[in-house]
Amino acid sequence: MKPIGKVKSSELDFEKGNGLIPVIVQEYKTRKILMLAYMNKEALNKTLETGLAHYYSRSRKKLWKKGETSGHIQKVKRILVDCDNDTLLLQVEQIGNACHKGEHSCFHMLLSEAEEIHKRFDEEILAKIKREVENAKVIRKSWVKDESKKDYLYILNAITEHYNPPEPEVYEWIAEKLDELTSDNVDKIVVPECFGIPIAQLLASRKGKPLAIIRKRPLVPGDKGVEYSSGYEKGNYYIYGLKEGDSIILVDDAVSTGGTLLSIIKELESMDVNISDVVCIVSKESYEGSKIIFKETKLKVKSIVRVFLDDTKPRVEASYNEDVFFPVLP
Repeated sequence: MKPIGKVKSSELDFEKGNGLIPVIVQEYKTRKILMLAYMNKEALNKTLETGLAHYYSRSRKKLWKKGETSGHIQKVKRILVDCDNDTLLLQVEQIGNACHKGEHSCFHMLLSEAEEIHKRFDEEILAKIKREVENAKVIRKSWVKDESKKDYLYILNAITEHYNPPEPEVYEWIAEKLDELTSDNVDKIVVPECFGIPIAQLLASRKGKPLAIIRKRPLVPGDKGVEYSSGYEKGNYYIYGLKEGDSIILVDDAVSTGGTLLSIIKELESMDVNISDVVCIVSKESYEGSKIIFKETKLKVKSIVRVFLDDTKPRVEASYNEDVFFPVLP
């Protein structure tokens, strides 16, 4: 958000709340809403003085520093004021968890009565994704992986190729689903240098983890690369920013023959990097890459969209349910 003015603390309206002002607390790096609290003037002054979030407890009727007993403090990065000068937004660095129940955010439950609203929104986004992929052009390219085929059918679609940029809410929704259905207990998000970078960055931001990009060219001349071969392309990938013992989520825009991901997975495993999850937006089922990867590595590629090529026209299955994210493979 872009602030357009400034408000002095003396202009804040504490009287409307009988000496208290509500404070929305947001994690700066992930943009997730962490909690709602209250400040009186003393709590605000203490926050300004120390740079650490202080609040007023309505139940205990006393000033308190966030994390004073748990150590889960909040380092304040920004303080914004609403248009009526009666609510604050704190953007913070959260150390540990914000919620006293052990969750990172206090807002970790859905309202049951809003289930139909949530379902309707999910279905609207899925319909957009399905429509885009079904209307995608199919381009015939030369098959280079081996001698088994002549042509590779390349699906040119807006969701992964960006020739017709997708609406922001579509990618936000995809990142939300990938965030919900993958582990938070990882060190990094990892993506090959290609069309998976936008969704990988959104996922990294949601997780609050660094993004490591596997490059298609060496950053330092002479660096050893990992050979890969997809259905239509051969080359080398160069892995940077990872070390032994790292736990990661591996992200790609699509899986088809599995050649690219398989080469990367095997190299990461040789580095003793733990791959917690492998996720893609699109799985091109006609090339059985997901099955090949599972057979050789026991890793399940989780994808939202499954594409089948019927007479070169894409037929699409799309879902956010766990039976698709966690497919049953032979």
